[in-house]
Amino acid sequence: MDFLNFFRDIRGELSQYPWLEMLVSLTILILFAAIANFIAKRIIVRGVRHLVTKLKSPNQSIFAQHSVIKKFANIVPAVVIMNGIATVPHLSPKFIAFVEMAAQAFIFLTLALTVSELLNIFNLIYQRNPKSRNKPIKGYLQLVKLILFVVCGLMILGTFLKKDVFTLLAGFGAMAAVLMLVFQNTILSLVASVQIASYDMVRIGDWIEMPSLNADGDVIDISLHTVTVQNFDKTY
Repeated sequence: MDFLNFFRDIRGELSQYPWLEMLVSLTILILFAAIANFIAKRIIVRGVRHLVTKLKSPNQSIFAQHSVIKKFANIVPAVVIMNGIATVPHLSPKFIAFVEMAAQAFIFLTLALTVSELLNIFNLIYQRNPKSRNKPIKGYLQLVKLILFVVCGLMILGTFLKKDVFTLLAGFGAMAAVLMLVFQNTILSLVASVQIASYDMVRIGDWIEMPSLNADGDVIDISLHTVTVQNFDKTY
């Protein structure tokens, strides 16, 4: 009770100095966000990593190298700031709204990056399967990532414009021709990648020769945009 009374007395004293009260409250909020970030990354993430090392799984090394939990933990300080900025006194409503939108946009981006990392892990695990040489899925996963980040970008844009994703999609309908022109190479690469995977035209391990592109060697990777060939002299 003495601590609460002391806190009320301090707050009462600070209320006489609006700028000082605002700075102190803002500092406390940032401190809380830093503490939450420390707890999430130094304690929870390390605890999860420790549990992963105890698992007897052939994919343990993949999970150890790709810390999905650490990426996901980045949303913790953003959530603290997003929910706490409105409690800081004497801030303008526009500034509060901007900080809340920026924090929400950061959360959307962090979630997209986390899902993208999960897809990377899934691809690495799949590549350990002997069947993956005949049916690579990297191109499909990159397509999913492309859609994921497009949706993420629309959600971030909608957050700042205060519009939902469907409204933005309706507005972008008129710009479809322009977007197709801008992303022409990406669309063509996407179609080619899907055709290669669907019709089993090229497999990892195949030997191909394309003198025009100085390619003469083994196919070692098939992605959304490129087919990587390791030449006989170890160049790519």
